[in-house]
Amino acid sequence: MTRDLNALCAILRGESVETPSGEADDRLRNEGRVHRVDRLLAWRTSQIDDDLRAEAMLEELEVRELNRVLAGLQSHGIAPLVLKGAALAHTHYEESWLRPRLDSDLLIADSQRETVIDALRGLGYSRPPFISGELVMYQMPFERISVMGQVHALDVHWRVANPQMLSTLPGYEELSSRAVTVCVRGQAMRTPCPVDALLLACVHRAAHHDLSDELLWLYDIHLVAQRFTPTDWDDFVALASRCRVRALCVDGLRAAHGSFQTQLPGTILTCLSADSQWTERSAMFLRKDLTAFDRFRADLGALSYVGKVRLLAEHVFPPSEYVKQKYGVQRRALVPFLYLRRLAGLGRTWQSSNPATQRPRDTRSASSSSGCG
Repeated sequence: MTRDLNALCAILRGESVETPSGEADDRLRNEGRVHRVDRLLAWRTSQIDDDLRAEAMLEELEVRELNRVLAGLQSHGIAPLVLKGAALAHTHYEESWLRPRLDSDLLIADSQRETVIDALRGLGYSRPPFISGELVMYQMPFERISVMGQVHALDVHWRVANPQMLSTLPGYEELSSRAVTVCVRGQAMRTPCPVDALLLACVHRAAHHDLSDELLWLYDIHLVAQRFTPTDWDDFVALASRCRVRALCVDGLRAAHGSFQTQLPGTILTCLSADSQWTERSAMFLRKDLTAFDRFRADLGALSYVGKVRLLAEHVFPPSEYVKQKYGVQRRALVPFLYLRRLAGLGRTWQSSNPATQRPRDTRSASSSSGCG
């Protein structure tokens, strides 16, 4: 870690450190913005300015809007789970506005998709064109623009992760059976239990964000893990083992410890490792040179022959409205040519690595004191 990043992590850990001034302070604040923890930095150093106050006010509007959505879905017999940042903001952060997010993630039962679409349409939401299909995507975006011009965005999932090899992760019914209900501004909000929340945080960082070293993701993991009891760790090891994502969990916990000195049971990383990097297919997400084609090929390998054909077709021939918007073309007669252009582009995209995966990551081991759980 750089000196500035070390100082930033120390402040976020709540350590009593002298806040720099001048150019050093500018560098520290820039690091905070890059890692999306600038709100936390200002909170810890009592340097909340007018811009942050405005962001807190906008967050309050987001909370009220999410509550309106939850109440509206409930009136249709839908009880979604609120996932990821939108949930952790209320279950683990001191103030919900300290956890920035671009949208709110909801998990529903697969059978409820059409009901949810109708309910959200009635609440003023629309679906922008997006690549969709039964195998290529397990989520759909919605957005609504308020009278004040604020964009409210939702991501509705019916499976917690898109990669086919992660189909072992718990589904809506299982997560719902362990869900925790919190009261937010008078509205009941159902969120994953802490064990499920930690598993999802580790897997999401690896599978959807290329093992990002962004401090926001690691701080999520840190906050959830810090509150674990020995029983929670027992349950976590069992769940990660059953879902075959132990290697991804080890990486997330080790990275969180490296940045925030997260207190972990002494043998937890050993218990979770146990050759998982060589026996779990999901461990491929630990590769820094992973390309889009590697992901696609792994998805194909997890499907039957019919599934392989269908997935390929969904990638090559997404909805025409999505293709027209992507290339900025409205004439329907040009759609076949747009598909040909897309096919040529996929070859180049699939062979290129995500630049975010090229950053070095902290591989230091964690040290702690108690048992495996």
